[in-house]
Amino acid sequence: MKITTPLLAALILGGRLTITGTAFASEHVAVASTLETSESVQSSQTNQETSALRRLALALSAGNAAMRPLRGSQTEGGQKDRLKPSIPGMECYVDRIVSYVSCYGSPMRDKEEAGHLFTEFVDEFQSILPSDRWRRIQEEPPRLDSIRSYTYEDQESDAHIDIDLVARVDSYMITIFGWTATDPRL
Repeated sequence: MKITTPLLAALILGGRLTITGTAFASEHVAVASTLETSESVQSSQTNQETSALRRLALALSAGNAAMRPLRGSQTEGGQKDRLKPSIPGMECYVDRIVSYVSCYGSPMRDKEEAGHLFTEFVDEFQSILPSDRWRRIQEEPPRLDSIRSYTYEDQESDAHIDIDLVARVDSYMITIFGWTATDPRL
């Protein structure tokens, strides 16, 4: 009996440690899974944004005909279509006649947050636009009503993209405008 009591106590203690370890491990797995899901959603949004920006830049470089597949549902006025695919966080429209794109972000009250988002868009454009074709120009002084402005120009087609951080009375907004190539041969 003396031998079985310590053996029984050791088995019970071992069982408790195993149960506690399993609970801790499953909690750790659940937290890790939640973090992976959150990172996956952020990564998916970034990939969607990058894909939409890349398609937009390529279509602008190629000219008016390349803009047609980017036209989504028609707006109320009928002169513009929504950009398809959309850029997360932006309302974008494609003009049917002149083939330019206009995008407007939601107004933000925090200047620092707006500046951070502006920098993210600038960095994103810088990373997706081929450096041998597109060049970035910082507008000094910034365009009217803008705090910061950048223009990206395609050296081959003359297409360009303007991105601005605009100050409003009590908010800040990011705008993106893109124009197709002006060369009539395109």
